[in-house]
Amino acid sequence: MSTNGKILLVDDSPLFRAYLKNFINSKYSLEIEEITSTRELSRYLSTFGVDNLLLIIIDLYLPDGNGLEVLHQYREVSGGKEIPFLLVSARIDSSSAALALKTGAKGIIAKPVNLEKLREKVDAILLSEYRLKERASVIEYYDQVKVEVKRAQRAKYPLSLLLAGIFTTETFHALYKESSYHRIIDLKSKYPEKLRGIMRETDSIINLSPSEYFLILPFTDSEGILAVKKKLEKIYCELIPEEERNTLIMVIGTATFPKDSEKPDELISKLEIDFKEQFSAAKRNIVNTQ
Repeated sequence: MSTNGKILLVDDSPLFRAYLKNFINSKYSLEIEEITSTRELSRYLSTFGVDNLLLIIIDLYLPDGNGLEVLHQYREVSGGKEIPFLLVSARIDSSSAALALKTGAKGIIAKPVNLEKLREKVDAILLSEYRLKERASVIEYYDQVKVEVKRAQRAKYPLSLLLAGIFTTETFHALYKESSYHRIIDLKSKYPEKLRGIMRETDSIINLSPSEYFLILPFTDSEGILAVKKKLEKIYCELIPEEERNTLIMVIGTATFPKDSEKPDELISKLEIDFKEQFSAAKRNIVNTQ
């Protein structure tokens, strides 16, 4: 499921949808879409599927039918595809609860909803989704790097690639694998957002994971990359409290065209080698001081 996905609210009560939407907006930085009937839900699932959804919060009883049955039917016709959903209803009998669990419900919550319990459920579901994500690879953006290198060659300007990651000092795992959902959201959305506010419009900022970033920086030479590093470190310090930073390391690797290479594949290779070397050096430094 996409980490850039949305939460789907399926309930016929505008007051309840507004209530939940306000609560979700106050806790999470996610897109929310509202649906009010089984017909709308069926149309949505047949058109978009569930790959763009992080979570469905659905009422059992809708004006034109049973919302749970729609999900159950969709799962059967899609070959057993997992649907991340919470069932919310004022009346839930044993047969409905059994069907919900069979369909893959992540939880069943009775109305009136206890918001603290809802938050705990949503946190657990979304956190598991983020932790299951495979980290994207820099090489997946080879075509984009190739285009930027060609432009730099034609116009004769420098181009730098930067790879940054935040890791724990205890296990040296990527932070998003061991952090809270809210910290992941800070790193995934707020960090790049703050960076875009101070970077040039021509710069590309790509999330490889919630705590690992790939930057493509036209017009930036090896000296300019030092200024970019300082910007990354400044925002890192703004977003993460000092006491938490004591258990973390930020690792930054770089490669610059044409200094390090004039070929996009070699440039990416140089970037990844430098990142690994910086990571190993940081790890050795921490081990030696323990």
